[in-house]
Amino acid sequence: MVKLSKLVLSFLFALCILPPPVFAAAENTRAAWPFFWSTDKDTLKPVNLLRGKEILAMLLPAATGENNPPPISILTTDIDKRVKTETRSSAPGPGSENPLKASRLELFTGTSLMNLGYTEFGSDGAWYDGEMGMLPGLLLGGTVYWPNGYLALELNTYFGDVGYRGQTQSFKSPSLSGLPVNSRSDANIFDTTAIAGYRFSALTLYGGFGYYFWRRNIRPTTLNTGLPVAGMLEFYSWSYALLGTNIPMLSIRGSHIHLDVRAMRMLQANMDVNFLGYGGYDNARLNLGEDWGLRLALPWTFRSSSNGPTITIEPWYSRWNLNRSDAVELITNGTYTGSVVQEPQSETRNFGISIYFRFLI
Repeated sequence: MVKLSKLVLSFLFALCILPPPVFAAAENTRAAWPFFWSTDKDTLKPVNLLRGKEILAMLLPAATGENNPPPISILTTDIDKRVKTETRSSAPGPGSENPLKASRLELFTGTSLMNLGYTEFGSDGAWYDGEMGMLPGLLLGGTVYWPNGYLALELNTYFGDVGYRGQTQSFKSPSLSGLPVNSRSDANIFDTTAIAGYRFSALTLYGGFGYYFWRRNIRPTTLNTGLPVAGMLEFYSWSYALLGTNIPMLSIRGSHIHLDVRAMRMLQANMDVNFLGYGGYDNARLNLGEDWGLRLALPWTFRSSSNGPTITIEPWYSRWNLNRSDAVELITNGTYTGSVVQEPQSETRNFGISIYFRFLI
């Protein structure tokens, strides 16, 4: 009984002087604990008795062995780890950038080459006239990037002349209408877009608005019979909404190929006609309604050098459909003439390639 009392007192003394980390370390070394109580309910006595100093001798090595720092160091290290953890958690991580702060600004500029393909159809659906030819162009724009999104503004312009092939129109002498004619047409095309996009893990979705303008100047010419044919100046314009996606397709050694698909919806298309003095007619405006457009592109992007600009080579294809306008009565000096003008249904099928350079600002 005396020995048991001494053992209890020694154990209580150890409990009082040892810090919690020591008990945690000792608890993890139960397999090496050198004494236990007998499960014999009748005897209920210790199989092996240790004095207080011996208990300390067994506990301390468990906490101060080769793989464990001294008890006081355990406590200090634990506090230090908590402080460092709290410091790290308060600082923004790689994926926790401020979503409202722009990460970079890029300006881009380049050149383009477009094959214009424009066809008009008569009321019976038969071919009426058309224009086809290559037009050089320029593009300019900028992009502001955020961690997961971007805003982009782009201007494309094309200029030059293309071949015109069609037939004559005569308001005063119907017998002179329908004669085949070949000429040239001066073309100036402007296409501007403002786009906002959001990047997901596998693709980018974007939407925005655009404005399309085409100045079409059909030059006057002369038929083989010597009959002069007057020219005509037309202005096509419409605003449109767009929705698209950009999908990564292939990445090889720092170069990337994407598929860009864009659907476009005309909001309102109009055509203004200047008869260039023919017949003394005033200018007329025709409503072409609304229809859908499509653009497909396959941009290939790579860096020219370690410190040079990023280069993008982008083949593309676009299409627009224009509805037949209502007939509008012609006016001369404010007086209705009884003659009407109508824009036929048309299709625009363009394809080309753009090469542009991106500069990080």
